[in-house]
Amino acid sequence: MACTYCVTSLSDHKRSPEQLNYEKILYLVKLLIAYGGIEKIRLTGGEPLLHPKIVNVISGISEMGIKNIGLTSNGQLLSRKAKHLAEAGLKNVNVSLDSLDQEKFKQMGRVGKLNKTLEGIEACLKYGLLVKINMVVIKGENEDEIVKMLEYGVEHGVEVRYLELMAMGPLYKKDDFKLIDMHEILRRISKRYSVQSVSADSDSTSLRYWVPGGFFGIIPNESAPFCSTCSRLRLTSDGNLIGCLSNPSTVSIRHLLNHKDPESTLQKLVKKSISFKQDAAFTGSSLVMSRVGG
Repeated sequence: MACTYCVTSLSDHKRSPEQLNYEKILYLVKLLIAYGGIEKIRLTGGEPLLHPKIVNVISGISEMGIKNIGLTSNGQLLSRKAKHLAEAGLKNVNVSLDSLDQEKFKQMGRVGKLNKTLEGIEACLKYGLLVKINMVVIKGENEDEIVKMLEYGVEHGVEVRYLELMAMGPLYKKDDFKLIDMHEILRRISKRYSVQSVSADSDSTSLRYWVPGGFFGIIPNESAPFCSTCSRLRLTSDGNLIGCLSNPSTVSIRHLLNHKDPESTLQKLVKKSISFKQDAAFTGSSLVMSRVGG
């Protein structure tokens, strides 16, 4: 898929010519677990389910002792892969779903079929995977589905998370920035539901709320930036670390594949990558999100 807020067209999707094979990626993950303090892992994309060895990657990470393994997907391939992913050790899936209307779904994603994503969600639930829905809310496009999406989540026992639009890639410094902020999201939901604020994990990027029958979250990149508590570190498919989306300077660790004693070197490189994090607020970037993951 090529969602309009993420890339300018399908041609933006390009595999890195220096992409590492899955065994080498797993080795770098092993180093980050052993020496970099990594406790949770999420596989993103692009679309991670397009990787031919995605089940091997998940099982390999699981064998390293990581209990919290997640994946972010557009859901198009989930229905046929959910069982194998769960058996490999996957625990949770964030499904990108911006509309419950087939035509709008395709308009916002350029390609894809709504029914495939919905079938993928049902398959995940069937095989015991925890599912959250990520909905990017855009003025004039899908804000009229905010309550409808929550109703779908409550009905299926799935937590919906509303994402404020991010000034990334094609939206960076764009004059017509179609932001629907968290206050508007809460206003619309409060008309239909009784809403109560509840606590979230300390490193969570979302503010979490309870409604009768379930929960929802808002990831308020603009309204209430969470940069000061961000503990995320991204490893790209070609062996680079990215510590911050606002300052996406890369730090290569691929040379550690052939390093006899990588511990101290890796720790220095992890600290360097983390040092690029912003202290206060997300400032945006021309970086195309599909190249580094969500």
